[in-house]
Parts: sequence; structure tokens; C-alpha cells
Amino acid sequence: MKHQPNISLFFALFIAALMVIVPVDSQVTTHYDDHSGLSSRRVGGGVQDRNGLLWFATWNGLNCYDGYEFHRINIKPGDNAGISTGRLRDIRLSSKGNIWCHTDNGIYEFDLSTYTFREIPPKTQKVIAKHMSKLWRGLTDMQGNLWTADREGLYRTTTLHHPASIIKGTEGEWPRSFAIDNIGNLWMSMADSRRIKVFDTNGNIVRTIMLDTSPYAMLPMQNGRVWVGGKPGRLLRVEADGQQTLVSSDIVYDIKEDGEGHLWIATFGEGIKVCELPDETPVKISAPISGLGKLKVRRLLITPSGNIFATTTEGLLAGHIDNKHWQNTKLKLIKRDASDEGSLSNNATMDLVQDSKGNIYVCTESSGIDMISEEELMSCVQGNTQPVFRHFNVSNSSLTSDFCKAMTIANDSLIVVVGNDNVTAFNPLTDQSVNYGRIFWSDSVRFEETKPLILNDDSWILGTHEGAIIASAHNLYSRGYIPPLVFTTLAIKDGGADFCLVPKKEISLASDQRNITIGYAALDYTDNSGILYHSRLDDSEWCSTSKNRSVTLFNLTAGKHTFEVQSTDRYGRWVTNNRTITIIVEPYWYETWWAMLLFTLIALAIIAAIAYTYLYIRRVNQQRKQLLEKYMKVLARTMETSHRAVAAKFKITTDGETRELPAEDTRFLNRVREYIDQNISNPDADVDAMASAAAASRSTLNRRLRSLLGISASRLLIDARMQRAQQLLSQKEETGDSIADIARKCGYYDPHYFQRAFKQKHGVTPSEWKENTT
Repeated sequence: MKHQPNISLFFALFIAALMVIVPVDSQVTTHYDDHSGLSSRRVGGGVQDRNGLLWFATWNGLNCYDGYEFHRINIKPGDNAGISTGRLRDIRLSSKGNIWCHTDNGIYEFDLSTYTFREIPPKTQKVIAKHMSKLWRGLTDMQGNLWTADREGLYRTTTLHHPASIIKGTEGEWPRSFAIDNIGNLWMSMADSRRIKVFDTNGNIVRTIMLDTSPYAMLPMQNGRVWVGGKPGRLLRVEADGQQTLVSSDIVYDIKEDGEGHLWIATFGEGIKVCELPDETPVKISAPISGLGKLKVRRLLITPSGNIFATTTEGLLAGHIDNKHWQNTKLKLIKRDASDEGSLSNNATMDLVQDSKGNIYVCTESSGIDMISEEELMSCVQGNTQPVFRHFNVSNSSLTSDFCKAMTIANDSLIVVVGNDNVTAFNPLTDQSVNYGRIFWSDSVRFEETKPLILNDDSWILGTHEGAIIASAHNLYSRGYIPPLVFTTLAIKDGGADFCLVPKKEISLASDQRNITIGYAALDYTDNSGILYHSRLDDSEWCSTSKNRSVTLFNLTAGKHTFEVQSTDRYGRWVTNNRTITIIVEPYWYETWWAMLLFTLIALAIIAAIAYTYLYIRRVNQQRKQLLEKYMKVLARTMETSHRAVAAKFKITTDGETRELPAEDTRFLNRVREYIDQNISNPDADVDAMASAAAASRSTLNRRLRSLLGISASRLLIDARMQRAQQLLSQKEETGDSIADIARKCGYYDPHYFQRAFKQKHGVTPSEWKENTT
């Protein structure tokens, strides 16, 4: 039957028993001088203000330290400061929280609300002087760090406390795998010392099993036996009395038991093998599952659905276990496809886990984590299609490293990912990460491929070259010191950074100051190397997480903006130290409300003008069309009756009102009509002759016809001939005219050219038009 260990009692082993775990603390002294950014090696005193910033008196001005860099405050020409020297002998905090600065010329007050020096009345200076000019004994900051000075500079002495601790009895050894048996004992395989140690629930070593191989994998069974796989090649079955049976000479990296009690063995070079009857003697192991060749397999995962997955150096194995005939189990190797962005991101797969929702997570050696549901993955395996993975890496998620050695599930939505010198708690559903670096574990920690173990109380156990290291849930998830955030520097456009933002709640910018860089710092003087930051503007999405302590805002719009920053603590855990600052950008003249109103009025005026022009043109075109239709009717009637053209009057209707054309326009149109009527059959009729008949130049003729009728003179002559052709075609049966006769009567020498012109005008040939009208 499948072995299901009970770990409900085991967490008592690690609860606050100092004799069981070994604290990993160290004391570090750091020296600062002018090479570190301190403006002078001669330091006369130091204080810590209400914001948490450290201030030091030097012989070259007042220095402020934010944990990352020193900012020098010194007198400048024209600053209206009464202080006349930058050589400070001593500093003290005043009752108002400002800084008294003792110089050779007197005592001055540095106002922390304005960052300016101001003079102090002589009587007050005498009172203050009694408390100054004494030998500085050092400063202990709010975190317990000791700051001292001598002629060579400034010193910080820090006691580094690592919340994680090494389990007693594992110091200096390398645990390669962990397991909990059915009575709550903790089993650890020690790769370097070639033995297995068993700890009871009181933290005592109750059993040690010596081996002739480095144990890489183990599986305690309910009957007291334990299966051990190691390197160099050994697969051992160890009895309860310690007797060992060599089962095979394979290099074994993992051992898993399925629902039928079969053991599945991941070998590094011989694929996957199976032990069908692990309790029989002599015990037998199968040949590699067919089709796998010489695969190097690292980790196995057998799901409740009976599917098996394995990470290898060449890709991901996936298949369904045939419980009746395990020999018939078929596994498919899924590999990276460089042309498919949804494929496996890296063939070098290290470990894999499954959450309660059925999602499978695969960690790769150097490409982050790939995710896919078990259902989708098996559907692709059975349908022989390429699965589509979702990728989590440094470029598209909150992960801080793509390098993954091992991982496990801490709870439904939290994956513990082991890197080289850090461990990341990654939530793929919310894309949030907490990165636990060396400061959390130890100064020299180096993790290997050991799969982490999560206890019932949510403590973590991990394998390092220093021993088995444990971190309690309290240390992992609770927040101790929360570093206060301060805004420090401001750079406008291409100017230098000015240390001026600490006292400010608002930044006012001129209309041409649209690009600024804001600096900030989370004040942790013990260790700030692991602090991460992110920021946002006006409640937008948080920008990507990084250690950068400044953000450049480009092309700020006029108006009021809110810039917000948040940081983690030294262990990479997000804390509620959010800090905001208001940015007010003056508008250009064209961004003011009155300019906007003016632009709106201009835009409305333009729209109105366009609308008026459109309606006017539309009305004029309608008039021209109306007049052209009446004109062509008069012309047709004149040609049809074969009478001499008589003067006609033309009326047009506009907006429901009918009016006659001006007399001059009427006379002009009648002259043109008379010429067309007289020359409709004249092939030599042209625009110049028409202009002469109308008593106008050629250009005037065309201009006036376009203005009145909307067409040119040549177009009018052609349309008149085509209209006359329609009349003659309708009378063809009565007159007996042929197409050639009609062409001549309409002024065309060539009947073929006439037919082309007719078709171009009416879309059909004269004969077709005749047929359609009869």
C-alpha cells in the first residue's frame, strides 16, 4: 500500500529548544572614510533624527547617511546662512528635533524642516555649549548598531542575526534528502558522510545507518525498511535491523511509490525502472521503461490520477501508469521547441510539484518555472500535440532569479523555490515573491538540489553544505524591524541630484520641468543588501521590483500627481512602509483652463464653418443640378421641335423659395443654348465657337457654366449630343435612320466613335439602349 507518513508531532522537535538548534549569528565591523563617500575622516559626533537618518559632524560639513550613501550638507555662497565654516566639532539633537552644530565660530541650528542653518542667540549658545564639546563616545542607532569614530574615519559594528538555524547534529554535513516516517521521525540522508540520520520527536539522533554510497534519495516504508538510492551507483534495501541488500548498481536520484505499492526509481543514466514487489526476497528490479534510452532522470511525481511525470536533463517525461500491466506504461518526452513560445522553456528540468488545483509546476535549471494543468498536459500527451506552458521568469514575473535547483509546495498557492544562495517563496496566482537571501540563512550558505521539507507548523527545512537549516513560520512570515522609507534626492531635467526631499511632502515644478528623477531609501543600517523596491505614479500598477533606489519620471503632465514607493525588509518580505509625495507641475499657457476654453471655442467655430461650407456647397450643387436638368429639357424641346431657339426663362428653388435667374445669366445661357441648337449636327462645333456665340472668352465660358450648371462647356456639348442621340434613337422606326445617320446628326463623323461615346455616357451601346426602351 502507498506509504502516507504522519508528521503531526514532528514540529515539536524545532520549537525554541536551544540545545537542539545552533544559532548562526556573527558580528561585523564596517569602516567608512572619504573613499566611502564620507566628506572627511575626522568625525566629531553623530545623531539619529526622527526620520531615522543618521547625521555626522565632520571637518568638511554635515553628513547625512541613509544606509547607502553619504549626503554632504555644507554652506554655499548666497544661502543666507549665518554659519561661516564647514568644520563641525560636534552635533546634538535639539528639543525640537533639529541639529545643533558646534563650530569654532559658535553654535548654529540646522533646521530639519527646511534643511537650512540658522543662528542661535548668544545666551542660548552658552546654555547649549555646556552639553557639547565633549568627547564623542559613539552612537547606538535604533537597530542596535554601534557607531564610533577615530582619526581614520567612522565605524559601524553590527551583530548580524540570521533567523534561520542549523539543526544540531547536522553541522558541517550535507543533507541530500529528507523524509518523515509513520511515527514522526525525521530521516536525513547525508551525502558527504555516507550515512542516514534519524531524529526522534525530541531532536535526538536515534539511529544512524552507515552506507557505502552517498545517499541521494530514500523512502522509509511502514514495515521499518528504507529504500536508499545513491551515487556512485547503488540502490539499497535496508532492513529494520540494519541489514542492507544491494538491489542494483544504478545511480538513483529519486524513489516514489504508486497506489499499487510498486516502486518507481529515477536513475541518472538508465531512465526509469520499476520494482514490482519491493518486499520480496530476492528483490528484483525491472529494465528501463521502454523507449526512454539512457535518460538522466532527476525527480519523479506520481499524482492521485495515476499519472507519472519526471524531470530529466533532456526534457519532461509524462504518461499514465498502467496499473494492471505496468510494463505497458508509455511515457512521452516533452522538449523545448525554439519556434514555439508556449513550449517547455528549458530541457534541463530540475524538479516538479503539483498544487491542489491540479497545476503542475516544473522548475528549470536556468529559465525559471513552467506551469501547466495536469489535465491539459495529459490531453496533449494522449493526442500527441505540443503542450502550452505558462512561463514565470525574471522578465515577466516577480521572481528575482531564473536559477532553480529544487522546490516544494508550502501551501495551496505558495511554492518554495531553492536557488544557489537564496530561497524564494513564490505565489504564482498573485505573482508575489519573497526572497530569502544569505542574510536570512547565513553568510556562507550554499544550497544544493535537496528538496525542501515543509513541517506541520509551516517551518521549512532545507539542505545546505553547512548542515540542515530550519526556519520557523514565525521567522519566515512575521515582520520584525520595518525600515522607514524616506525620499532623498531630486534631479530635474538633466541637472544633478540634490539632497533636498527628506523634509518635503510636495514637489513644485515649472512648466518646462517635466522630467525628474526621485531618489529614496529604506533605512536599514544592519543590512540593506536584500531590500527591494517598487513604485507607482497616480495609483497605476506597481513597476517591476528591483534594488534600484531611484525612478525617472518622463513627460509629466500638468497638474497634481502622487508618487508612491514601497520596500521589503532586509529579507525580501514586503512591509507596510509606503511613502508618498505630491508632485505639482505648472501648465504651459496652452495647458491652462482658459487656453483649453479658447481652443474649444476655436474648434467649435471651425466645426461650424465646416458645417456651413458643407451645407452651402450642397445647396449650390443642388441648384446647379436643378438648373442643369431644366436647361437640358429646354434644349431637348428646342431640338425636338426643330424650331428656332427662343429665349427662355429659368427658375430655381432654394429652401422652398422659387426665384428666377438674374437676367444676365439667363441671356448667357440662352446664347449658349442657341449655339448648341444650331450646331448640334456640326462636327466642327467646339468650345471656342461656343464662347464666341456667348460673347465670352473660353475661360469665362467654362467658369460661368461651372458656376451655373456645374459642368464645363465641352461636357455640356457632349451631353447635348447624347441627349439628341436618345431622341433620334427613339424615333428610329419612324425616320428609318441608321446608327451612322444618327451619329452624323449628332455631330460625329465616325459612327464607331459615336457608339463609344454613347456607351461611356449611358453604359450601353445605342442599339442596346434602343432595345431596352422598346
